[in-house]
Amino acid sequence: MEKDQLIATDQFCTYYNVSGSFVESLLDLGLVETVRVQEVQYLHVTHLHEIERMVRLHDDLEINPQGIEAVHLLLKRIGYMQDEILRLRNRLRFYED
Repeated sequence: MEKDQLIATDQFCTYYNVSGSFVESLLDLGLVETVRVQEVQYLHVTHLHEIERMVRLHDDLEINPQGIEAVHLLLKRIGYMQDEILRLRNRLRFYED
């Protein structure tokens, strides 16, 4: 894995002003994935958008990690449903024309 695709967990915590235990709790719940390189724990940059959303839910709405897990799963379901609706609309258009 390229280092430019990773951000150190402690650097992330400092930048977003969150505790390392918060990131550890997200890791324990399976909401984030980390990579260890030479004893340093890294987050994937590609998942940064989702992790930022989790930090905002925690900071702005004071939602605990278990609540963040529930919100995350519901948002995933909504995304799947929106994709399915789009797919079904496209199929319907095919038969309408």
